[in-house]
Amino acid sequence: MQKLYVLFFLYWISLNITANAQSDTVQTFSFKDSTKRNGKFKFPPSTKSYRKVYMLYTLKCYPKVSAYDKKYACGEWDYLTYTFVTDTAGNTYEIARYITPYGINLTLGPNGFTWIYDVTDYQNLLSDSVNLSAGNTQELLDLKFIFVKGIAPAKVVKINQIWDKGATSYSYADLSNDIRLKSKSVKIDSNTAVLKFRSRITGHGHNSNDSKYPHCCEWKDNTHTLYSSNKLVRDWHVWQTLDCADNPVFPQGGTWPYAREGWCPGDRVKDTEFDVTRFQIGDSINLDYKITPVPTNNLGMGGGNYVMAMHLIQYEQPLQKNDAEIYDILSPTNTQMYNKFNPSCIEPKVSIRNNSADTMTALNIEYKMSGGYTMKYQWSGKLAFLETQTIALPIYDGGFYRGDGKNIFSCNVTERNKIKDSFAANDTLFNALKVPDTYKTPFYIEFKTNTNPEQNRYFVRDANDSVIFSRDNAKANTLYRDTLKNLKPGCYTFEVLDDGTDGMNFWANPSQGSGYVRLRRANATAVLKNFGSDFGYRIYYAFIADSLEKGQQPPVPTNATFTDEAIVVPNPNNGDFRIITAGLIGSYILEIVDALGKVILDRNVDAETQPDIEVNGLNLAKGIYFVKLSQGTKIILRKMMVQ
Repeated sequence: MQKLYVLFFLYWISLNITANAQSDTVQTFSFKDSTKRNGKFKFPPSTKSYRKVYMLYTLKCYPKVSAYDKKYACGEWDYLTYTFVTDTAGNTYEIARYITPYGINLTLGPNGFTWIYDVTDYQNLLSDSVNLSAGNTQELLDLKFIFVKGIAPAKVVKINQIWDKGATSYSYADLSNDIRLKSKSVKIDSNTAVLKFRSRITGHGHNSNDSKYPHCCEWKDNTHTLYSSNKLVRDWHVWQTLDCADNPVFPQGGTWPYAREGWCPGDRVKDTEFDVTRFQIGDSINLDYKITPVPTNNLGMGGGNYVMAMHLIQYEQPLQKNDAEIYDILSPTNTQMYNKFNPSCIEPKVSIRNNSADTMTALNIEYKMSGGYTMKYQWSGKLAFLETQTIALPIYDGGFYRGDGKNIFSCNVTERNKIKDSFAANDTLFNALKVPDTYKTPFYIEFKTNTNPEQNRYFVRDANDSVIFSRDNAKANTLYRDTLKNLKPGCYTFEVLDDGTDGMNFWANPSQGSGYVRLRRANATAVLKNFGSDFGYRIYYAFIADSLEKGQQPPVPTNATFTDEAIVVPNPNNGDFRIITAGLIGSYILEIVDALGKVILDRNVDAETQPDIEVNGLNLAKGIYFVKLSQGTKIILRKMMVQ
């Protein structure tokens, strides 16, 4: 594993570790450039090779910067901002998009808040002398690029801006009527082996014939479709259902937590990417974009608009024959843009990526805390070239997070498609993490409801994700005190949900009144933790009961392996389901366990004579369950939802 890869990700989480000679850093705009948002900068020469290129986009509040309203430290309104690169021929490319936060009473911290973009596809544009523009003047902007030396999965031959340059605004009516983004053929270079479609779409406007929701196109969930020579390539949605309400930058002013079409205030715009190689005919590919038609009973919606950037990335043949990558660590981590769900002490979540031309169907992963024991996991699925998937890595209990006190989580690939991974440089990734707060029990949850208690519920879960306490069906404007006592030493998660996605006190919904949530010391007045009431969809908080002492490891079977070989279908289900175990050999113990740890079913099964195990007639209540198959040290664990 390359040392830089570790250092770089530690750099993300503000450990002030200086990158060594295995990376190049380009500083463009900085906080001292209070109004400069365009410039020419020296980037690495095009002759250099890089495995990754990251853009670190950091905003900081500063009232003297705002050209709009100096009443607030951050700009009051949410605005589209673009990062553009203009090449030597005068062609402008958008490489990233960001929506500024509602800055009313917002703070982004003394060092600002950083969002991270993977802009590796655009590294041909980021070489030599680069004309760059980014952001606006509502907040201070620091923009730097990190170039990780090495070999990319495949060399980019060309980037085609399929329809228009930069980022273009189109009316919903013109898109619906096929006046814009018509069928178009794109020439394919003779060196190209793989084609990827990459789109960046945000909907805007409050257009409608009436005042009824939804207005278009900020508030309407439309289907986006790509065709090739009249053949369906892919349908996709950009609707941000809970992304805004779970924004790590909160609370903001304005209507920050509400779902939107393709964006959230104070967040990066997400790209949609998929392989289109199979649709190439001869030396070209035909592409045609479609959208959900404007409703005939509400033609006023057609006045809304979409801002789009559509790119076709042409790659040479992928270089590695058997390469998988640990692409990102979502938890546990200190990375700012994942802070809504960190610190964490339940199963780690990582993103994996296939970097080879053939489909990735199996992956062996090892993971541990520094000084702790190693866990193993066998993933199965289907990922094409450069496709990613986020997976959860099972742990035995909170003891997994005990280690040597350095608090470093590491994860690495050992085998891809049952063969040793051929490219070690991207096999391993690790992150520093914050240790959750520690409390001596007993203490209690102080929960004051507002006028909409039916929207709220909360849970306390142990490290196995089993619910040990919950409250639902509360009464309006009522104070509850639920004592947590006799908790075993270990790590727990406290989660509060609001189905209205506007917390327990929100300026745009004054009729719901105000509620609050606190942790308070039992038999005392001390408040241990005071959670804000304007929290969007959820409060997520991990804590340690008593201690997680070093060296107090739970018993772990030697060489125990978690695997993904069994599939529960359908999932979610109504309580009747099948467990598909094709490929397993021998006898297993089958257990169905509810979220409280109660074993609902316990029986022996023979995977060879019963490749499909039918389970029905258990009359399972709605909720989360676990399907567990055990054969000695081999454990197959699947989470299941009954609706």
